Amino acid sequence: MNNKKIITISFDDVDSQYGGCTTHFTGIFLNYIKKNINLIDYPLLVRLNPGIPWKTRGNASTALRFIYDGNIKDLLDLAISFVEEYTTPRPPLPGKKPGIVITEGNSWEKETFKTLYKKAVSDVVTLDYVKKILEKEKAVYYGSKGLIGATAAQGALSLKEPYTFELIYYRLPDNWGKERCVNNDLILNIEKSLPNCVINNYDYIKNKTTAKPNGPDPILAGFRGTCNDLLWKYEKALCEPPHFAVLYRTNQHTNYGLENKIKPYPYRNVEVVGKVLKLKIIPKGHVIVTIDSDYGIYDIAFYKDTGPLNEASKLLNKGDVIKIIGLARPYRNDNLTIAAVSMEVLYIKQLYKDSSPRCPICGAKMKNLGINKGFKCIKCGFKDKNLKKTRIPIFRKLMPGIYSIESGELMHLQKEKYVKLPLLNKLSGFLNVDEAIKIINNP
Repeated sequence: MNNKKIITISFDDVDSQYGGCTTHFTGIFLNYIKKNINLIDYPLLVRLNPGIPWKTRGNASTALRFIYDGNIKDLLDLAISFVEEYTTPRPPLPGKKPGIVITEGNSWEKETFKTLYKKAVSDVVTLDYVKKILEKEKAVYYGSKGLIGATAAQGALSLKEPYTFELIYYRLPDNWGKERCVNNDLILNIEKSLPNCVINNYDYIKNKTTAKPNGPDPILAGFRGTCNDLLWKYEKALCEPPHFAVLYRTNQHTNYGLENKIKPYPYRNVEVVGKVLKLKIIPKGHVIVTIDSDYGIYDIAFYKDTGPLNEASKLLNKGDVIKIIGLARPYRNDNLTIAAVSMEVLYIKQLYKDSSPRCPICGAKMKNLGINKGFKCIKCGFKDKNLKKTRIPIFRKLMPGIYSIESGELMHLQKEKYVKLPLLNKLSGFLNVDEAIKIINNP
């Protein structure tokens, strides 16, 4: 190759409410250009702020990093033509439009892109703000709303950041809209045969796989973990012939962007510490806990479908101190509600109950004779005006520690408690494209 350049091309909002998928599109595009590039990293799947209300389903962007000796303008024109062809049958909602960003050099090391990425995972980002960054960095770009996620992906998954993998299998076009065929029992057997490196692929409470989506997108199944080579074993559980598969490196299940010690604001991911003021269990089993924090008084919502987290919240009492990770939502005009995804119990207040004393003569229970009248033994009749009620500690079932959503129901960004995450120390040079994409059945 001559005039070799490090290129990052990123995409977002290529899907729509009618179907399609940005990761699916990225796989198709990669397959087309793979003979003209040398990958230097796995394709990237970048989850963004899950609390954004105007997101399209999973709220993810994608990126490809590679060595390229062609013309960047030609690459952009090619990407635009692919996007237009892909989205024509499924037009986006008004105000939404796919975004494409191309940069030259190590964009993931630039502070502007890294800062934007962290903000896009945890907060609200405006299009005007993003366009200023693109102009400053002399990026080549196309699109509108999708530029936010596409630009954020430029700074994602840089060195020393935790990551996981997701191996995504896609459906043959003739099967789109039909019931997916993924074998629950085989997934469970494969999962049990693998070391502790798989994440959120099976719900052991509901006894079903979580790798199979339900929406209109072209994904057949997605298998998550830190052992990229072993994830391919799940292919045996597919009872529907897949079209192709892409192995993505991703920020999923890393907690990246969730732990932000900042003032809660609508649609932010926040971490707050506060003292419990009151608790209310509302219809359908949801729990609302009001806390007093350094930032003010907030309602914390523990929804029933959070399982163990919801159950633990019912054991809280006034005076307990908890640390919450959650999504700030403007449910009420006068206050924000934080939807909890994790809770750490930092302090448990000791509770007491008052009990009538035991008789000093016979040991039987004594009866209260009224205010300032003392107690009388119900067995031997002994009386004493000076005896007082005894304070007895109440046993608390709640224990200090971290409580989370059950495995199988984790949010995209939420970390699996027992899986150790790798850190990227360096990009290891050229990556064989066949390790990243596999064409299984051509329609």
